[in-house]
Amino acid sequence: MRTSERLLGLKQWAIRELCQGRSLKAPGETIMDIRRQEPVCYLGWTPRRQTQTGEMEPDPLSVTPGILIMPNPSRARYVERTDLERNFDTSNNVRRPRDLAQTLSISMLFSVYEPGTRLPGFVESCEQKRMDMTLLTEGTEEGLFTLLNWMDDAKEKLLELKSIPGTDLMVQEDSVIYSLYTDQGMVVDKRPIFYGFVNVDFNCYADKGTDSLVEEYLK
Repeated sequence: MRTSERLLGLKQWAIRELCQGRSLKAPGETIMDIRRQEPVCYLGWTPRRQTQTGEMEPDPLSVTPGILIMPNPSRARYVERTDLERNFDTSNNVRRPRDLAQTLSISMLFSVYEPGTRLPGFVESCEQKRMDMTLLTEGTEEGLFTLLNWMDDAKEKLLELKSIPGTDLMVQEDSVIYSLYTDQGMVVDKRPIFYGFVNVDFNCYADKGTDSLVEEYLK
């Protein structure tokens, strides 16, 4: 199976299991507006828009809430062996070919929009064009918990399902890692957008079919 087919299958799974039927906060036309929408899902990178200077820059508000599925460096030929097999091979000078499978490593970036809580009088202050920011309480916990609950759903479904329907992707359970977006070991605060990762490695088939030489030998 081609990498593009695997990624499309994973995207369809993410849309079906993690996006459809979910209603999350999304940016409105102004800071006063709060609307809700179904999360979006993208492969590889988020869309970028051209600025007035002609440069391309990301527009995170246009793709939040959403999931970005990014392929990481993966093994083209790989098979995992148990410790017992490794010890046996080492003690008996056995060299087994490591070409029975391959992997696909994925990072899923989750983004949640949480602009905070509008206190009484905030809308009126905006309408009078003297926006009183003291009447806006940044909902850090609400955004954080929304993000973590969404990521929990993802990792629980991956561990429960063990494979992605319509693909040859099989979950390596011990590879599932989840984390808030960090830099140099510290959580990066990018309010009002909250970011988190769910990383997972998949096993998949390396070959399109059986070896023709083996088939000929078995005839």
